[in-house]
Amino acid sequence: MNILSIQSQVVYGHVGNSAAAFVLQRQGHAVWQVPTVLFSNHLGKPTFRGRAVPAEQARDLIEGLKELGYLDHVDMLLTGYLGTPDTALLAAELAGIIRAEKPHAIFACDPVMGDDDALYVKPDLADAITNDLVPIADVLLPNIFELARLTGRTVKDGKTALEAAQALQQKSGVKVLVATGIPADRPDRIAALALDGGAMHRAEAPRRNLRVSGTGDTFTALFTGQYMRDRDAEGALHFAMRAMDVICAATEAADADELLIVQTQDDWAK
Repeated sequence: MNILSIQSQVVYGHVGNSAAAFVLQRQGHAVWQVPTVLFSNHLGKPTFRGRAVPAEQARDLIEGLKELGYLDHVDMLLTGYLGTPDTALLAAELAGIIRAEKPHAIFACDPVMGDDDALYVKPDLADAITNDLVPIADVLLPNIFELARLTGRTVKDGKTALEAAQALQQKSGVKVLVATGIPADRPDRIAALALDGGAMHRAEAPRRNLRVSGTGDTFTALFTGQYMRDRDAEGALHFAMRAMDVICAATEAADADELLIVQTQDDWAK
């Protein structure tokens, strides 16, 4: 399958496309990467260098693919951190172009806005994601903070997460909604749920003590890469949770400052 992935990119480490591309490729997909920022490393470290990629430059890269006819062969459009409202608008336009050629192509949207009860993008970008991308997504993958913001609800546990997810699915019309970072009944566990039409699926994993970024980007790639194979949301959810825990367990044990995605590939890709 051919996946067009529009996300952040770093030289060192695993966030955005620098996490998702390898995960998707290891699952057997071709990944065409459009960066929304180019940084030396993610912003959680003491320093960084680089800059945002203007929407005009991203549009020019897409136009180059269009001129060669490659957009006709996209099976999934995946979006993560977008940087600006103009890039969000470009993604919405692109979803329409891809669907016009391949009606069964998937638009998977990770509505990257924030985490840990805080918005870390500008409000105008959050609004663009909410208004322009969420309503047209086939697969939507918010974390618990983003789920709360998209619904205007307080989401603190499994019950309120399920209620918010059901409300968002009904409002947006998204076929598959995957909510992550949900507190489980035990404090040492974390949960995720997937709504696929009228069915609800849930999975848990140990809560790990990590000092890394990119877990959301990696989970999204694990889920969507598996979902692309047979459109089985339940199977993709359980695969992504198991694979994510393999990566996180090794990262925790090594006290690594980046996810050990490459080092654990033979275990999580089984």
